[in-house]
Amino acid sequence: MSRSRLLLTGLCLCLLLEAAFPAPAHAYLDPGTGNILVYVAISLVGTVLYFLKNLVYALMGRARGERAGGRELHHERILIFSEGRSYFYTFKPIIDALLRREIPFSYITMDMEDPALTIENDLMDSRYIGNGAAAYARAAGRRADVMLSTTPNIGTPGFPMPRPRRVKCLAHVCHGVGDIAMYQKGSLDHYDAVLMVGDFMLPSIRRLEEMRGLPAKECVSLGLPYLDELAARAHPRQGRNAPPVVLVAPSWGNKGCLSVCGPQFLVDLARAGYEVIFRPHPQSLRVETEMLASIHELLRDFDNVTFDTDMDATASMSRADVMISDKSCVRFDFAFLYERPVITLDIPVRNPELYEVADLGVVWEDTVAARLGEVVAPEHFDRILPAVERALTMPPAALAAFRDECVACWGRSGEAIAQWTLDKLRADGGPCDEGDAPAAAPDAAPAQR
Repeated sequence: MSRSRLLLTGLCLCLLLEAAFPAPAHAYLDPGTGNILVYVAISLVGTVLYFLKNLVYALMGRARGERAGGRELHHERILIFSEGRSYFYTFKPIIDALLRREIPFSYITMDMEDPALTIENDLMDSRYIGNGAAAYARAAGRRADVMLSTTPNIGTPGFPMPRPRRVKCLAHVCHGVGDIAMYQKGSLDHYDAVLMVGDFMLPSIRRLEEMRGLPAKECVSLGLPYLDELAARAHPRQGRNAPPVVLVAPSWGNKGCLSVCGPQFLVDLARAGYEVIFRPHPQSLRVETEMLASIHELLRDFDNVTFDTDMDATASMSRADVMISDKSCVRFDFAFLYERPVITLDIPVRNPELYEVADLGVVWEDTVAARLGEVVAPEHFDRILPAVERALTMPPAALAAFRDECVACWGRSGEAIAQWTLDKLRADGGPCDEGDAPAAAPDAAPAQR
């Protein structure tokens, strides 16, 4: 451990001792300042524990005769940075592909409950780095040839994580079907590469680069990793249920269809005899409990309505004949995995000046929503029943064709991203420490500059 780190650790310990055993001050402390001091104290505790843990590991390594930093640098040719368990299924196919190829790499996460921390393999150096601003600072201080991250805004003003100076290539991994129009402004400006869902993303990226005078990123279409496993488990049915099953999957907050149109359409669907599955957004379960309680009360007398709060949506999606949603990306997952139609509630973008759409002028998802099924304006949402009947006649082949247009490397995105990463290392002139790695997925798009 360096002398500067030891000094910082000693300073933190002194501050903690002062906080633990304070002298009487006979002074008033307002609640706001008190909250700030508590936050600082907690951050200091985390920092001290982090440094002490690294000191113990370093001493243990010296006792075993290991060269300081050797293993970490070996693993950090490739570094995966995750903000938490919500992104595990995005990274898991990439992790699996790297391990199959026997490629060493590092994985850092801001979530102690991240399932990736339970993976036991000598090729994967996984670590919990804490949370909050201190964790972002640790991530920014890491060294790597390639860092894979889903986190937008890295390096933008006001975001707690600067662009890592010792990372040669910062690559963005997408985690939903959609363009960058609804990213916050400047979200990808400091990335070196974007691993796109499909070619449809490229025009928006290039337009923003041109408008802002940015160097062209490396952009390559490699699909969506989390869809790999979902696609392996999804088996589209022939025909439809009797009565048809309608899955209602709204967003949460003021952009959700329940906030805009109210829950009456759920009653209309139930009275019409459809089997209705109501699946609230996970965030609604935490912050919109009163609204959900009122919906429970409204629908409690209908035996054909079920509430799905399972974290895994697979069971509900596999049963449904049609989905009703707003502008959630789950629309594309459902349509592409199960080749079933989606009715979209066309809600205008709120506060567009905060997002890239302010410069782009259009949201790609809005331009293609009709290819998923019916698009209904909020003022016409009382006509939902005929819209459902029309959507049920949509041929699955049309949705499958649209999927193949949009998503590259369907079912093999994890392999394609792993291969791109290895190719990137080779291009930089370094060994990859791999055996006989398989070739890139045949439908992986070449890098587009």
